[in-house]
Amino acid sequence: MTKYEVITSDIRKKIQNGTYGASAQLPTEPEMCEAYKVSRITVKKAIDQLVMEGLVIKKRGSGTFVKGLEDHKGQLFTQLNGLYINMDKTTIHSEIVLFEVVAAGKFIADKLNIEEDAFVYHIIRYRYDDKEWRVLDFVYMPIDLIPGLKKDILYHSIYNYIENDLGLRIQSAHRIIRAQRPDDFDKKWLGLKDTDPVLSIIQTGYLDNGVPFEYSEQHHIGDDFSYKTVSIR
Repeated sequence: MTKYEVITSDIRKKIQNGTYGASAQLPTEPEMCEAYKVSRITVKKAIDQLVMEGLVIKKRGSGTFVKGLEDHKGQLFTQLNGLYINMDKTTIHSEIVLFEVVAAGKFIADKLNIEEDAFVYHIIRYRYDDKEWRVLDFVYMPIDLIPGLKKDILYHSIYNYIENDLGLRIQSAHRIIRAQRPDDFDKKWLGLKDTDPVLSIIQTGYLDNGVPFEYSEQHHIGDDFSYKTVSIR
């Protein structure tokens, strides 16, 4: 890992294990420079990454603080408890393309902030309605955090299982939307050609304690997409 990634990972872990509790102030940039033996630019890059992940907030003239629940009020987050397109559609069907347990590679381990080779669920679902809407879900979730996930749950709502059965609280998601060419899964399940557009939503989902519980991609047919956001709490 680069120096800033080492700092980001260390602070992230300290937030998750309670060393830095909700609303706690982080050390100042000069203090971090001394502690990690790096430049101020490196520290700033690490903090900016944590801000982007939604774990900390910068307050002008005061410093950097771990987010408390009050910091989420009035902020704009994408809706987590539903689909992102054509929200009037109510009958959603799912087919399980793949459901397996694998050891996390470095990329997924970094996204979920877990140890490399820790076990994760790897899920691919084809979802569609009674009209023409179709989407492919590619999902990774850590087993230690989301235990007991069974195949029959995948036909319904994984989020409902997380909140209602496991008693966890889903707080927010950070998403990147990008256009790309279809891969082999898109061609098979979405019926796309090489030149057809795919809109991919790349998401990291977080619980209310700031712990990432999901890294996923959703592939949408390019001409059947609209984006909806809601302001929560």
